[in-house]
Amino acid sequence: MSASDFDRRSVGGHILVAYVATDYGKDALRLGIALAQDRNVSLEIVMVAPVHNSFSGVYPHDRGYGSIVEEQIAGWLQEALDEVPPRIPATARIVPGASEAEALNQAAEDLHCDVIVVGARKDGLLGRYHMGAAVNSLLHSSTVPIALAPRGYAHPGPLTRVTTMFGPRPGTSDVIAIGLDRARRREIPLRLVSLVIPGESELVALGNDVPAAVAAYADRVLADIAEEMVASGHATTEVATGRNVEDAMEELSWEDGEIAIVGSSRLAAPGRLFLGGTAARMLRSIPIPMLVVPAGYMRVGKGTSTTKDGEN
Repeated sequence: MSASDFDRRSVGGHILVAYVATDYGKDALRLGIALAQDRNVSLEIVMVAPVHNSFSGVYPHDRGYGSIVEEQIAGWLQEALDEVPPRIPATARIVPGASEAEALNQAAEDLHCDVIVVGARKDGLLGRYHMGAAVNSLLHSSTVPIALAPRGYAHPGPLTRVTTMFGPRPGTSDVIAIGLDRARRREIPLRLVSLVIPGESELVALGNDVPAAVAAYADRVLADIAEEMVASGHATTEVATGRNVEDAMEELSWEDGEIAIVGSSRLAAPGRLFLGGTAARMLRSIPIPMLVVPAGYMRVGKGTSTTKDGEN
């Protein structure tokens, strides 16, 4: 299969922004806008309220507000809607839930969203990321890819490059497949980065040959597509190596409009996301958004490139 034959699948076309009226909620909104720029997708701006509330639904709505709290929430949602450029369709809504993470994941499934966008709290590691309870729960249970906006994210979009971070661990096929797919959909460059940490795998030497690593860690179909994209100039390859993940990340340069893609841990249940130790250490070192993919989210077989719908 050549890169020109890469399957352009039907997609949900919706991005869920997990919104709160805070700095990190606004970071998530800005990343959602950046992801939607120049794409035929819409934003679902969602706030979660306790299950016993009486004011769930889409905003703005026609009826009057029943309480000061409802009026305040409606005001926050209107402020979020006002930030979205007119050319990007956006809907704001409140969803009820005893668990914020479960409510967000359920809303993403009900609304056929292809990604949940979340922000980092103010006291993030190295000023970039700190996960609140809801985000941490999503990173260990979501059935939908999670896009993490670093603190102070301000790139207006559209995205300029997709970087896949992979190694000899479970989830490599998910990462490479979604990277290939998203780069082609957006018609932006793809960077395939082989992460090589001595002592963590007997396949360290193989990781220095990125096309061979793609074939070994993922499969031949993906390797063929990646190889043609590299040959045509639509993709590049790099090796990031060091004594540890942090050292390896220092070897890489980043663009303002870039997004990095990582896979789930081997501990992830099929169809679920589980942020592993390597990806968590990457969060401490990179200044750009990171997309974490659930286990088995992208599946590749003979004669087809991917079989899972999605749009990020």
